[in-house]
Amino acid sequence: MRKRGADHQEIIIKRRAKKGHDDSHGGAWKVAFADFTMAMMALFMVLWIVQPQSKEESPTTAEMFANPLVDGGAGVFDGKSRSPLDLDGIPVQVSKVETQDNAAMSPQDPASEQPGAEAPRKLYGTPAELQALAQLMQSVASQLQADANIAVDVVPQGLRILLRDDQQRFMFERGSTRLTPHFRQLMFGLAQVLGKVENKLIISGHTDATPFRSARGYDNWNLSGDRALSARNALVESGMSADSVLQVTAHAERMPLRPEAPEDGVNRRVEVLLLTQQAELLYRQLFGDSYAQARLSQSGAHFTKEAGKPL
Repeated sequence: MRKRGADHQEIIIKRRAKKGHDDSHGGAWKVAFADFTMAMMALFMVLWIVQPQSKEESPTTAEMFANPLVDGGAGVFDGKSRSPLDLDGIPVQVSKVETQDNAAMSPQDPASEQPGAEAPRKLYGTPAELQALAQLMQSVASQLQADANIAVDVVPQGLRILLRDDQQRFMFERGSTRLTPHFRQLMFGLAQVLGKVENKLIISGHTDATPFRSARGYDNWNLSGDRALSARNALVESGMSADSVLQVTAHAERMPLRPEAPEDGVNRRVEVLLLTQQAELLYRQLFGDSYAQARLSQSGAHFTKEAGKPL
């Protein structure tokens, strides 16, 4: 206000009251958020750096999750193969439990792992080794859904492999020596195992007591022998060495599995006897040339051949 008659002007100052603001509209939360973001970035960086180390697995754990497959090469016994064995479209898987018995089948020479190199064969002799081989054959049969068609047992002479019919599938066509497709696949799978074995084999054929005669006198003796020979040929054609077979025999109905029911179809079978070295030696002494020969006359016995020496 001016006063009349005054030479100077009066300055008037107006004061306004400040209104209160909520604390949430301030900038303090931005500082806290920035600190939180920085901490999260640091955490992610640490996790990213240590991530490759956490993914590394120990050899034991890695082996537990491995999926070994049979492949017809050296890995059929040592479990190191990772490729499937193609049995006419059916892959065969075998457990990777590597024991001291089947570890010996692993090739020690690096040259044996080269393409075209023949894998070494193993001679099985102890009950533990034969049992491991029996389990391997059973595993192959299981993958081919042939558990009812094979029985593998350890016997004093070696390993007895019994191949037989079941209620749904016959090993041979009735009255024939032709293998059915199911049993031909089973022979192929067994040949991949027996091809790595050095032991000799005896293959025998058996029929039931039902008479089988043809116009030319073809009977159960001929049928059992031809079926055993057909099984031998299937194994050899599938990759087993022909030198592995020591003998193919015919038994007709003379050695039934069920003597109380000789006409039962369970007696029809083919048996493969895998001989130990001792059993093979005894067999060669009985049928080979390792025994002495003598000729009897009025003057006495004269040796014509000493044991172990040629004529």
